[in-house]
Amino acid sequence: MVGQPDVTVVVGAYNAMPYLTKCLTSVLEQSIGLDRLEVIAVDDGSTDGTGAELDRFAESCPAMRVIHQENSGGPAGPRNVGIDLARGRYLFFLDADDYLGVEALERMVAMADRNGSDVVLGRRVGVNRGTPQAMFKQNQDRADLFTSGVWDILSAQKLFRKSLIDRLGLRFPNLPIGQDQPFTAKAYLHA
Repeated sequence: MVGQPDVTVVVGAYNAMPYLTKCLTSVLEQSIGLDRLEVIAVDDGSTDGTGAELDRFAESCPAMRVIHQENSGGPAGPRNVGIDLARGRYLFFLDADDYLGVEALERMVAMADRNGSDVVLGRRVGVNRGTPQAMFKQNQDRADLFTSGVWDILSAQKLFRKSLIDRLGLRFPNLPIGQDQPFTAKAYLHA
């Protein structure tokens, strides 16, 4: 890949089959184009074929890099590896059992560039699970932390400006659950 990619998608994966295939396909089919993407996938010690599936995708995609590591005990480890290796102007953390709409990254990068945004929350749709919807009734170029409802979604599935993450030295804490909340809250407060 020549030049800096617009966005690095970080996918941490632990025993993520069969969901992983749909996740990776959704990333590689993004309308933003592979020339503007970097994918860093971290196999966190899987035992179910996840590592082999990641390698299979990477063989045909020069924009994708796979890291294999021993199990770290949660999503923080793989995400932090991805942050350390990322070259994109923006980061997007995608769980291996989630997937993106075809225009998701293109729209979020355009929104961030147009508004100088440090964090962009893309519309979420819960499949087999609920997700807060109040903040998605209309597109907002700028969201206020007190009235927008963004505090209802402190998960990491957002577009983050890499320079913000680097300036703050922001990393996911190694907690058994809830590692997204402190990371995202700090990013919100400094954005």
